[in-house]
Amino acid sequence: MVYMNTAAKTNNERLRELVEATGLTQAVALTVFNRGLGPAAYSESAWKAFFVNPDTTRFRPLKDELLTHAERQFAKLGKT
Repeated sequence: MVYMNTAAKTNNERLRELVEATGLTQAVALTVFNRGLGPAAYSESAWKAFFVNPDTTRFRPLKDELLTHAERQFAKLGKT
């Protein structure tokens, strides 16, 4: 019998996958992510906190609405 991993991915894991799929550097991915956020744009330090190990004090959980924003912004990269 084959068991599949049914554990849902966290928003942070999903963001990591989105960024890795683009092949962009973290700096460029941050620029793409910040599009449309205006004064609520994220700093490089805050951005990196989304990617660190969840057991560290630097970790910052990514909110659902920010994951949705990221999905929209990175999806635009595939369109020409």
